[in-house]
Amino acid sequence: MNKIKENISSSSCAIIMSMKYAKANSKAWDWEAEHGSGWAKIVDEEKIRKAKDGHPEICVTVNKTVPEAWLLPLKGRHVLSLGGGGGQQTPTLAAFGCDTESADISHVMIERDNEALRCYGLEARTHIMDMNDLSEFPEKSFDAVISPVSMNFIEDVSIVFGEVSRILKPNGTFIFGIANPALYMFDDDKLAEGKMKVKYTLPFADPVSLSKKELRKRLKRKDTIEYSHTLESIIGGLTAKGFVINGFYSDGSDFEPIDSFLHDCYLAFRAIRIDNQ
Repeated sequence: MNKIKENISSSSCAIIMSMKYAKANSKAWDWEAEHGSGWAKIVDEEKIRKAKDGHPEICVTVNKTVPEAWLLPLKGRHVLSLGGGGGQQTPTLAAFGCDTESADISHVMIERDNEALRCYGLEARTHIMDMNDLSEFPEKSFDAVISPVSMNFIEDVSIVFGEVSRILKPNGTFIFGIANPALYMFDDDKLAEGKMKVKYTLPFADPVSLSKKELRKRLKRKDTIEYSHTLESIIGGLTAKGFVINGFYSDGSDFEPIDSFLHDCYLAFRAIRIDNQ
């Protein structure tokens, strides 16, 4: 009986800590958006014009745009921008002609979306929401989900993959970017000096890989809490939730010391939901 109580207590503690770090990431992205993050700069008028002309330009990694061939079939479809607040993906999809919704954990990032929509006279529905829980959306309600590099702020990607699988229609499209796990091996302080030094074992997780003192400092600075994940959890996690990968590319980090060492810094996937899992 004591063992059962210990297991329940441990599980409850893990859930509480997970919620704590999700809240920390919400505040961190509020801070990032208010202090000039590139992901919170409202898309310019030229890109809105291109989207209206049938040539949408969207990034789910740092530099490269998603291949147009991935996006063209989504015109007129019901599309969710997941973890993509910031005034970029959402207004672009709306301008392209998608029936667009946006879900992000950050209030300020969602306000950037709303600001961009007002600026360009576009319509989309926005939600402040943790991507671990998309229960507000009915099953099989979206034709596509697009998520720019946000999975690394989630402890367990299988939960998100499961939620995306649930809300996608059969043959629905899932496009997302994620950091190469290898990026998390390096010492952040040394990287800031332009030096590469391997410091951490993988998989990396801020709450586990950092000392309690380092973690407290990170939270105090309003830094994001991040997780590296493994290729098995990313690729195997997708297939376990009923997805077939039918598109892939990699991207650099836009930071020369890393790019000179590791070409595939960010990974972008296109996957199709093929069953009812």
